Parts: sequence; C-alpha cells; structure tokens
Amino acid sequence: MHDFILNIDNKELLIEILHHSVDYLIGSKPNSTTIKSSHKFGFANPDDFELSIKFIANIYKKFVLNEVTETELIFHFTHLNHDLQQSVIDVIKVRKPEVEEFLVCEHNSRHNSLLSSFDWDVKWIMGSSTMANLRMQVATLSVNCRMKEGQTETVFFEMNRKKLNDLIRVLEECEKKLNMISTENMNI
Repeated sequence: MHDFILNIDNKELLIEILHHSVDYLIGSKPNSTTIKSSHKFGFANPDDFELSIKFIANIYKKFVLNEVTETELIFHFTHLNHDLQQSVIDVIKVRKPEVEEFLVCEHNSRHNSLLSSFDWDVKWIMGSSTMANLRMQVATLSVNCRMKEGQTETVFFEMNRKKLNDLIRVLEECEKKLNMISTENMNI
C-alpha cells in the first residue's frame, strides 16, 4: 500500500480513495464498482487496489472504535505530506457519524434481528368471493430485517384500522421512551 500512496500527490484523488474506503467499510457501494475504478487511481491490478481500500477501511474502523488515536492513524500515512495527512483525518471526521451508525447496526444485528427499512400501503377491499357487500380498509406493512446471520428477510403484515392505530400508539410510546433514555444519557 505504501508504494501506491507514495505515488499520490493529488489531494482530490486521495480524498476519493479515502471515501471509497469508507464506502467499502459501511457497504454503501458494491465492491465491484470500487474495483472497476482501480485503474483510475493508477492500479494495474484491481486486487492491489482492493487490498489498499480494505487496509484504509480497517484503520478507519479502529479509529472510530477508539482503538487507534489520531496520531496512530496518521502514523500509517507518514509518507504523505502534511496537507494530505490532514485529508486522511478530515475524511473520517466528516464520515464518522455514518461509520458509527453502521457499526452500531452491525453489532445489534449480531444479537437480534434488526429493522433496516419498511414500506406500507393502504387498500380498500370492496368485496370478496363470499361476501359481495364487504367493505374494509386494510393496511399492508412490509418490514425488511437484517437477521443474525447477516441475511435479509422481508415480513409482511396486513391489519385493519384498529390494529394499525394500536401499532402506531405502541411505536409512539417506544419513541417517547427512547427519547427519555437518550436525554438521560446526555445529562450524565
């Protein structure tokens, strides 16, 4: 990796590589997209580029987890001039909230299923094969979960208005409790 970075004196290219590393760490871009752009950064071999990205991502992860100090982080980039070293710090400071959120979700998904996204819609049922005069409003909720093993699973719920109102009430109570807990933690 040092041989590659030693050849970089272009701040914009370095910043782009550092952002690719964070994207790799949090999984926001497919790895194939990153590897395809390796030639742009002067790599003849995409595997070398991937190793460099993984190395930087690993150091950034350790920095966010407070396993590495800012000085120790910079130590891995001593071959760069001061301005480029500052870019190494600036990129992780800007992207730190994203990395923290990803690491919390990653940790939580190891122990429990984790909600990653959801979608909903509302339908009017205007009859059925057995009851022509049936009129009912139904909400459909699809919940995408990240399971303990890292796979994703989609769960579908259908509920009437009463069940939907009960669900909303429970979620609002949970939000209030979480807000109280976070306020208490901020006061500590």
